[in-house]
Amino acid sequence: MASQLKYQNILLCTDYSKDAEASFIHAFDQAVKYKANLHILNVIPAVNPCRVQIFKPPLSKKKALIESETLDEKNMLQALGGLKHVYIERCRNAIDHKFAVKIGSPDIEIIKYSEENNVDMIIMGTAGRQAAKRLTYIRTAANVAKFANCQVINIGSSPI
Repeated sequence: MASQLKYQNILLCTDYSKDAEASFIHAFDQAVKYKANLHILNVIPAVNPCRVQIFKPPLSKKKALIESETLDEKNMLQALGGLKHVYIERCRNAIDHKFAVKIGSPDIEIIKYSEENNVDMIIMGTAGRQAAKRLTYIRTAANVAKFANCQVINIGSSPI
């Protein structure tokens, strides 16, 4: 007799696109079905990932690093507020949920988060919201599906 799958932690990756909305609906249904925790993650790019001199007037290397980190923290707090604004009422009293924002390369941060939080299933959109960035998001979805240590479901809301 085959054993039934049991999911305890489901990760929704969102960029607020149509595909992410379709993914939320599926992730929410799966979390309810399995009485699982729903983790909702948004990954934003670093302000200055290479820590180059982008500030005017130019700052010392140490001050540039501190300023970049300060901007990253500010952006992260704003993104966390955005996540809560969009999803908190939809999750309240229905499922256990957790919001997270990471800064960096989306595929790497998604995989790292899933490993650190014992995620059993990742659900994410196939393509992002901006046409110019769709190929990047498709690459992200493909990398996550290829390298994650759990089941990955990519959902598309419309043809590319």
